[in-house]
Amino acid sequence: MAKSAGLRVVSTPSGRAAPGTSASEQHLKPLPRATLPQEIVAAIAELILKRVWKPGDCIPPEKELAARFAVGRSTIREAIKSLVILGVIEARPGDGSYIREATSQLLSGAFQWGSLLTEQNLGDLVDVRVLIEVECAGRAAAAGAPGVGAHLLQIVERMGDERSRSKAFMDLDNEFHTAIAAASGNPLYLNLAQTLQSLVAVWYLDTYRLERTKAATLKEHLAIAKAIEARDEHGAREAMRQHLLRAAERLRKIVDTSGSAGSDQPAAPAASA
Repeated sequence: MAKSAGLRVVSTPSGRAAPGTSASEQHLKPLPRATLPQEIVAAIAELILKRVWKPGDCIPPEKELAARFAVGRSTIREAIKSLVILGVIEARPGDGSYIREATSQLLSGAFQWGSLLTEQNLGDLVDVRVLIEVECAGRAAAAGAPGVGAHLLQIVERMGDERSRSKAFMDLDNEFHTAIAAASGNPLYLNLAQTLQSLVAVWYLDTYRLERTKAATLKEHLAIAKAIEARDEHGAREAMRQHLLRAAERLRKIVDTSGSAGSDQPAAPAASA
C-alpha cells in the first residue's frame, strides 16, 4: 500500500511534529505574495530534495494543496501538470498523484533548472536552449520536409488569434518549438526540446499577459517559420538564435524586477519564451 504524504501535523513547543503526523506542514504554508506555478514547483522541489516527500509517496489532493499554499486550484493544477511532464510526479486517474523514482539524470537536472531558476543560472538555461533549438531550426530548414513551413506559419497565425488568451498563446508557443524539433529528424533532439518546453511552461506562464511581449514573440516566430519554409538553413538558425536571446533578455529584466520587489508585492510577469 502506498504511503501518504499527508499534512496532519501539529507543531509542538520543541518544533518537532507531534506523534502520528507528517513533517510536510512545515513546508506547505501560504506563500508571502501572489504565487505563480513555478513557485509551487519550487516548494514541491524542496519537499522532495529534503526527503520530506519520498518516491512512492502520494501527495495531497489538489484541493488540499491549494488551501495549504493559499492559491487557486488552477495554479496547483498547472504546477502538477508540469511536474508530470518532467517525470517527477505520476498521476494515477482515480487514485492520486505520486512521487516517482528518479529515472533520468536529464529529467532530474531539468527539474532543478525549472524549479530553482534565478538570474544567476538563467544564462545556463539560455545556453542550452540556444545549443539545442538553433540546431533544430537549421536542421528543419535543411531537411525541407513538405508542409513543415506551412504548419509553422499556421501555428503563428493561431497564436495571433489567441493573443487575448494567455494560456492558449503559451501552449501554441510550446507547440511551435516542439514542431521545429520534430522536423529536425532526430528523435533525441525532440525529446530534449520537449523537456526544455516543459521548463518554459513552468516559468513563463504569466509572461503571455504582456501585449508587447506577445507582439515581439509573434514577429520573431514568423521570421523563424519563413526561413524554414524557404529552406534557408542559415536564416533559420539566426532567426531562432535572435528569438531565444531576446526572450532571455526580456525574462532577465523581469527576474531583476521581481528580485528587487518587496516580499508583499505580487510577482511581475516574465517575458515570453
